Amino acid sequence: MLGGFLPQLLTVPLPLETGGLSAVYFLVAALILDAFDLSMPRGDSVGGAGVLWSTALIILGPTTTIVLALTSAVLAHALRRGSTSFRRLTTVVVSRIVALSVATLAFHFVSGRPASWAAFTIVPAVFLLTELAASQVVSAVWTGRSLLRLIRGNLYSRAPLIVAQWSTAVLLLLTYAGMSDWALVPVVALLLLMRQSFALFLEIRETYRTTVEVLVEAAESQDGRRVGHSDRTATVARAIAVNCNLTADQVDRISYAALLHDLGELAAEQTTTGTPLDAPVSRSSAIVHDVEFFHRVEPILKILDGVSDGARDLDDALSALIVALASDIDAEYHDEVAAAHAESAVARVAPFVTPAMKARAVGAALRLGYRIPAVT
Repeated sequence: MLGGFLPQLLTVPLPLETGGLSAVYFLVAALILDAFDLSMPRGDSVGGAGVLWSTALIILGPTTTIVLALTSAVLAHALRRGSTSFRRLTTVVVSRIVALSVATLAFHFVSGRPASWAAFTIVPAVFLLTELAASQVVSAVWTGRSLLRLIRGNLYSRAPLIVAQWSTAVLLLLTYAGMSDWALVPVVALLLLMRQSFALFLEIRETYRTTVEVLVEAAESQDGRRVGHSDRTATVARAIAVNCNLTADQVDRISYAALLHDLGELAAEQTTTGTPLDAPVSRSSAIVHDVEFFHRVEPILKILDGVSDGARDLDDALSALIVALASDIDAEYHDEVAAAHAESAVARVAPFVTPAMKARAVGAALRLGYRIPAVT
């Protein structure tokens, strides 16, 4: 079967032959996908319409595809009655124009060759990756953040989704020759399922974070001086990390470490008085050691606990310094927090960080306008 299919695939003419209504069907399918895209924190969005436009270049041709892609973006924005911002619309339009332009060049490069599979695999990959990069360029312009950091962060969180979308685009191209426009039906359903799965993934992450926040607040309530300290520390730490142009993954780890950085002291206060600082019960890292979700946060907490176990990852050391600095900043603004902390958090992590790290973190905090204590 495969031996008979491959020769046919290698001789498929490009663009594919389509009926007069194919453009309308693609537009309707794209509108459905655009109506259910996901908003991201930086103002861009995640949707499945890119799969359709990356394949439409081959099925409908570049000119028709470009017109339909821009029409779909504008119509989807209008149908939402302005619920999406102009910034989001700009991101979608610009990223599609750039991605379609680059993918069209790739299409012309491979379409003249006898192997149609080259176009079927390369064009969707080029489109999806270029669309991601272009959207992050727009985000970098809007937010002033590092483009490289934005792209790395998005690849970390969205790589499985991009691979799934690419494979769906290849599937559509392989089935379109036999099913014609009917091939859009299962593909749209599959893309909506991917969107829902990714939305559920983001929701689970947010729910987990909310659960951690509630548990930390409950622990802090045992000592009125500490109430709200961990949450405020996490907010400040995230701001400093973003200003340092750290990746989304690093910012996420720093945020969790900030929420958990006082667990050891809280546990010590609730079990016994006078517990030495280096006792296991007073180590936040020891408390989360058996929780698999926090394995990537534990190295940061170890540094914050002042525990040494050999070589340190530079990213972990910088992350711990940012959390410590954020904690001391919150103590600088709240006398009751300062009274509850026997020593400076920055002083505790000082043996693990370099002067360059201190300059980077302190500089970011000063640029954000925070009043910081003296850093030795």
